[in-house]
Amino acid sequence: MALAGGAMSALTKLRALDSFELVRCVVEEALRDAGIPRGEVRSLAVTPPGLAGHSTAMFVSRLAAYLGLPLRSLACLENGGTSGALALRWAMHEVRSGRCPVAVAAGADQRLDTRAEPGETVEAFIDRNVHTTVAVYGPYDGPYGLGAPIPYYAMSAQRYMAETGATPTDLAWAAVRLREHAQGHERAMFRGRTLTVEEVLASEMVCPPLHLADCSQFVSGAAAVVVVAPEVARALNRPPVWLRGLGEYHHPSSFSAGAVDLASFPSVREAAREAYADAGVGPRDLDVAEVYGVFSSTELILCEDLGLFPRGRSGAAFREGRASRGGEVVVDPSGGRLSLGHPACATPLLETLEVLLQLQGRAGARQVPGARLGLVHAEHGMLNGSMVSIWERDA
Repeated sequence: MALAGGAMSALTKLRALDSFELVRCVVEEALRDAGIPRGEVRSLAVTPPGLAGHSTAMFVSRLAAYLGLPLRSLACLENGGTSGALALRWAMHEVRSGRCPVAVAAGADQRLDTRAEPGETVEAFIDRNVHTTVAVYGPYDGPYGLGAPIPYYAMSAQRYMAETGATPTDLAWAAVRLREHAQGHERAMFRGRTLTVEEVLASEMVCPPLHLADCSQFVSGAAAVVVVAPEVARALNRPPVWLRGLGEYHHPSSFSAGAVDLASFPSVREAAREAYADAGVGPRDLDVAEVYGVFSSTELILCEDLGLFPRGRSGAAFREGRASRGGEVVVDPSGGRLSLGHPACATPLLETLEVLLQLQGRAGARQVPGARLGLVHAEHGMLNGSMVSIWERDA
């Protein structure tokens, strides 16, 4: 099966559109990009409209009604940060089954205002927010007000640094290079604002050793991609991008609870191993890789667990330009989570869209010359589960 086209919305801290209209816009733009009439869509797989407290009851049914699409397959899938990747996998399954020659996978994340509502008592405000944090982080950490996973990732960064000798400067180089990559992306949150290592290290300390510039920006946004059967792909005007390999693995842990290692993640290693074996390629064959590095430390660990660089050497690779254009493999040419922006449910589809554009030669100023093979990685929790897909341009 193949990717035929895709689209993304603007990424913003403000909710410019409601969830239904946001998804409608990216779905219709993705279909126009693919050159496929909306009436040919037979399957729609989406994520919930965010991980920040939305009610998702019957969301996908109401969305299909809003879009006015009669469908043979309809699903809403959620598992944290892998939600967009799961929607894509559902779409691929439906195409592979033969029932749906054209399927759309869409993901959206709409950030809510979590301040107290007018007239809301302090007790009700606390109760509402504790319920949300317990749902995400569990009954032990949730009640203590853990509003974001930063402390988990800070512990991971500390452990990684202790085991490998990596320094805060090594982490900072990942943030600097991804900011450079983002300058070529017209919709990057941090386009027009470059970084230096000194600026990263001088930014506010959020949770040691992670500075503010080491952390991604949670934003609202959406993305969609169109998956088609081979016979549809070959009839299109633009060369399609083919699925070459797929891997998925979920460790029996949730965030740090039960994790066997905070500095290297079995879910990433196992999903990558399966994807490489399925594709019949290795990490040295890749031209581009979009990885789900929500923090600079995670970016380094992921590159090593995916086999892109040796253990403890990712910081040097970013510093020396070996993860940028002209290097061994271009990591996050979009700017990644740190500089493109991170609408969690949509992020895997933003990554997939970037690889699609790179392999079709349509990435503009950030184009990797001759890109032929690309990898997409997505994760949930604190790397408790991962999905890796490998894509190849049409010969």
